[in-house]
Amino acid sequence: MTTVKEVIRAQFPTIDEMPFCAALRDGKFDRAAILRAEIVELYRALYTRHSIQDSYKEKLQEALQAGIIETKDVDTMEEVIDDEGETEDHIDHLDMRFKLFVGTPVSRATDMRHNDKLEAINQEWMTICKEADLLTMMSFTAAIEDWYAPLSEFFENEYRKRGFSDDELELFIVHKGADIEHSEAQFDILERNKHHMDLDKIAAMVRRTFGTSKAYDGMKLELAESSADLSELVEPINTTRAATA
Repeated sequence: MTTVKEVIRAQFPTIDEMPFCAALRDGKFDRAAILRAEIVELYRALYTRHSIQDSYKEKLQEALQAGIIETKDVDTMEEVIDDEGETEDHIDHLDMRFKLFVGTPVSRATDMRHNDKLEAINQEWMTICKEADLLTMMSFTAAIEDWYAPLSEFFENEYRKRGFSDDELELFIVHKGADIEHSEAQFDILERNKHHMDLDKIAAMVRRTFGTSKAYDGMKLELAESSADLSELVEPINTTRAATA
C-alpha cells in the first residue's frame, strides 16, 4: 500500500529543475553572487513566515475542534512551528540567515527593496497555504522540509567552497537535522490520518507548492547573475512591514 510519504516524495523536484542550484553545482557563482541570490530567501522569509505560521496554528485548532486530530498532535506541531523562532537551544532561524550578510549593507536594520516578481511568488505561496485544509498544509510543509534537509547540506558544501565559514553557514547546518525531525513529525500524523485524505489532491497541491520553490530558485539565479550591489537591494526599514515579519 502506498504511503503518504511515498506520494509526497514522488513530487520532489531535482537539482536540474532548480536553475540556481544546478548552476551552483556546476561551479558557477562567487561569494558576492551567492549573497545577491540569498536576498530571495530573506524576502520570502521576512514577508511570509509569520502569516503562514499563524495560518498553520489556526488550522490545527480547527482540525482539533472537528475531531480530525488529537491534542497531542497540536502540541507536537506547535512545537515544530515555534522551533523556527528563538528557543533555549538556538537563535531565531531568521537571525541565522542574516549571519550570511555580516559586514554587508544587509541586516535586521534594513528592509528588502520591493520586487514585483518576488512579491508575486510570495502571494502565490501564501494563497496555497490559505486554500489548504490542515492535512493538505501539513503534507506540503512536510514535503518542503523533507526535501530541504539534503538541500541544506548541498548549500553548506557549495557555499563552503566559496569561502563561507561555519558561523555564516549555521542555518544550513541546523536545517540538515531539524528539517528531518520536523518532516517526520508531520509524516507520522499524516499516516495516522490517511483515511481523511485524497492523495491525488495532496500530490497536486505538493506540486503546486514546489512550483513556488522553483520560482524562488529562478529568482535566485536572476539575482546571482545580475550586477546589482547589495545596497541596491535593501532600503531603510519599513516599520509597518517589519512588524509583520
